[in-house]
Amino acid sequence: MKFINSPKKRLSATVYYLLAGLALGWPGLLATGDLLPAWQQGAISLALSLATVHLLVLGSMWTIAFGVLYQIVPIAFQAQPIPRHVLYWHLPIHILSIILMVIGFLRLQFFVVGSGGILLFCNTVAYFLLLGRSYFYARNKTAVHKSLSIPLSAMGLVILVGLFQAFFPSQISLPLLLTHVLLGGFAFWGGLVLVFSYKLVPMFIISHGYKTSLIRSGSLYFVAVALWIVSNWLPDELLSRVVQGVSCVLLLTSLVLYVRDMIAIGRAHKKRTIVLPMWDASLAMVFLVLGQAGIVIATAFHTTFWVYPSAYLFAFGGLIALMYSYMQKMVPFLWFEYRFSKRPERKTAPLIDDMVPKRIAQWGMVLYFMGVIAGVVGLLDLRIHPLLLWLSWVSAVCMTLGSMLLFVALRFVLTIGGTRPVDCNTNYS
Repeated sequence: MKFINSPKKRLSATVYYLLAGLALGWPGLLATGDLLPAWQQGAISLALSLATVHLLVLGSMWTIAFGVLYQIVPIAFQAQPIPRHVLYWHLPIHILSIILMVIGFLRLQFFVVGSGGILLFCNTVAYFLLLGRSYFYARNKTAVHKSLSIPLSAMGLVILVGLFQAFFPSQISLPLLLTHVLLGGFAFWGGLVLVFSYKLVPMFIISHGYKTSLIRSGSLYFVAVALWIVSNWLPDELLSRVVQGVSCVLLLTSLVLYVRDMIAIGRAHKKRTIVLPMWDASLAMVFLVLGQAGIVIATAFHTTFWVYPSAYLFAFGGLIALMYSYMQKMVPFLWFEYRFSKRPERKTAPLIDDMVPKRIAQWGMVLYFMGVIAGVVGLLDLRIHPLLLWLSWVSAVCMTLGSMLLFVALRFVLTIGGTRPVDCNTNYS
């Protein structure tokens, strides 16, 4: 006789954050169809542009990041789980703050933007205080654990700098604007991906026995970003260029080391084949590195030709696509843990990698990547202005439809096996 004692469980809060983040991104992705021609001309300060960028960065990507942190910190670092009640108040307040900011940008009412930003900042601080309790008392304090505090601190600075710009728009200067962009784009998002890659990639492809160094690549990366920010505030132009040049060299070096480490992890994988979502992630990482390298090289040579296409590739082809790829691994795992773990029917449950409908998910990713490539071509100054408007809408529609298909695939995962039965002490023969 076998006794199964399976306490009642609830679906991880992470799933709600991931799906909400996906849905919040759709208006922003679709809006790029109208914005791409303006971005190609360097007009990035339009009301719709500001609203779209913040909707995608804070509404979609930051929501997904909250969900990932909710799950990864307790699991990866062997820490206390984050209380579930956080989901019930944090996610609604977060969405409300994003709505306020988007409305403020669309109407160019920066007091409304600032009000939403204050709500976002206070809500984020409250989340981080609860996250910090798990983070600081974790038992598995690896290099990833120690490095994670740097990008998370950068995010706090990003919001504070953004609040200053919202409440004091007359004080906005180019160095301040570049500081906001570099803190957000490189220090936080680029740094977060770099740090988490050393944990998520080997975990998702089941790799061990490799030799890498997050401390080496991460130190060069964050020092380079700090020098780049400082260079924008130096009064002497020659000194500013020298410091910026050093930062560019260090950044490119850190990216080379990062790529070498990821290749080493990939070669040490233990499974016979690498699943499709990780191939999607690999392509996204290629785009992410190429985008960052393009921005750095364009800055070093003081040319604008590659800046906007590279930034677009970094954000849409790298950051967002990487999140979409990892979600195909996380949602099935979390559903399996909720629906089948410690239950007798787990033996007949589908494999985690088979839960996501491959055809729907991969068509979604193919469409999304096609949209990214079309967008990059549209942003290049290739003298195709008559076709630019058409190409920009092809890009926007493909990315939006791709994201929607991925949502459908992940939503399907939550129907496998039906609702979780009521758990109790049951005698199974």
